[in-house]
Amino acid sequence: MLLLYSLIRPFSSKVSRLFLFFGSTLGILSLLGIEYTQVISDFFGIGRAVDLYLYLGLVTIFLFITYAINRFESLEKRNSSLIQEIAILESKLDDLKKEDGTG
Repeated sequence: MLLLYSLIRPFSSKVSRLFLFFGSTLGILSLLGIEYTQVISDFFGIGRAVDLYLYLGLVTIFLFITYAINRFESLEKRNSSLIQEIAILESKLDDLKKEDGTG
């Protein structure tokens, strides 16, 4: 199900789509069994099925790290813009207080 979901759902970034795709592919391969996984690894030219698990696991971990970094950067940008807006509003409020003579 997640494999189809990763292909259909519109994601905000390609990294999150790839992470879900490779992660669900790795999960499906782990359920298939070693015989079917060996056929798939032979198709891709990988010697052993265990190596296929290793390669897909490494790709999934790399994509997760990239997704986490992208997510952190987007949150950092949002926080930065909120901090700027708050600073502007506080400076306007201080100016209004000075004009009224209450500050």
